[in-house]
Amino acid sequence: MSIEVSHLRKTFGAYTALDDVSLSVKPGQLTALLGPSGSGKTTLLRIIAGLDFADAGSGAVRLDGEDVSALGPGQRGIGFVFQHYALFRHLTVFENIAFGLTVRGRRERPSRAEIAERVNRLLSLVQLDGLGQRLPTQLSGGQRQRVALARALAIEPKVLLLDEPFGALDAKVRKELRRWLRQFHEEVNLTTLFVTHDQEEALEIADEVVVMNNARIEQVGAPQEVYDHPASPFVIEFLGNVNQLTAASAQAARAASASRAASLGEADMLYVRPHDVDIRREKTSTHALPVKVLHVFAAGNTGRVSLRRLDTGEAFDAELSRVRLAELALRQGDSVWVIFRHVRLFPKGQFYETDVTEEAGET
Repeated sequence: MSIEVSHLRKTFGAYTALDDVSLSVKPGQLTALLGPSGSGKTTLLRIIAGLDFADAGSGAVRLDGEDVSALGPGQRGIGFVFQHYALFRHLTVFENIAFGLTVRGRRERPSRAEIAERVNRLLSLVQLDGLGQRLPTQLSGGQRQRVALARALAIEPKVLLLDEPFGALDAKVRKELRRWLRQFHEEVNLTTLFVTHDQEEALEIADEVVVMNNARIEQVGAPQEVYDHPASPFVIEFLGNVNQLTAASAQAARAASASRAASLGEADMLYVRPHDVDIRREKTSTHALPVKVLHVFAAGNTGRVSLRRLDTGEAFDAELSRVRLAELALRQGDSVWVIFRHVRLFPKGQFYETDVTEEAGET
């Protein structure tokens, strides 16, 4: 089932939570609403669910083309999973999952046998076989979140909405559940929209990422697209580590794009990802910049080197493979050279990006 919202506006007194927001989610797609606290992502999710309503006359919410803007949550066929589980402590796992079915009116309520069959099937689907008679307090945080998900699925929703589903869990459990949710989504193929402020989480499991900031949508695209081709300084800074330098002092950027270099001013910014910073012992290119090694962090899967430019004093980081770090044998205080392989520039409020290719004959 598709989700479409158009020109939504939501205010709370003088505070604007959503400002003319439009979005389309394809059927069967796993979409992440990503942004910092206060960006509007949870408000948007609640309006789609029918738990809140947009300002009068500000737009519409459509599910498979049907306008459901005036309908309550029970009439939209939506499953909603909250960050803090919202499980009934006095009910067993089985009873929690079955709750949405047992409270239906007599005409709509399945038989006891049908409810039992559906709950047991869901317990197996969320990998909680044999735990149906336990209470929520007897489960781990990850298990409780899967119970909450099974309860949302028990009513056979048309759309699944998740609000910071892993936010209350520790880092190790979050990573485990990310992988599980991606695999689970492949099995159920249910249109899913989830809210997160965790960039790694969104980039790892979503089919599409919607980046929100200040009540508006900054960019929509596949994870690789928004990471590699950010539409604004906010998106670059929010999605992963990035170095921010004054463009006027960036020799590599000026050499790579001479036709535009003249328009760069002192206030214009250059962004380069740490993994796009190449460190060399010798100056092998006119694009190379002289730097000093401030610190070398060798622990972890990749190495990180803190550097300072000799001409401007600006500090920035480079990420290298452990193999490359060993080859360079860097020490604090070493003078070396760097080349920015890919840079993103914002001259006079505009944006462009360029690859810094080496000159012919240079290595």
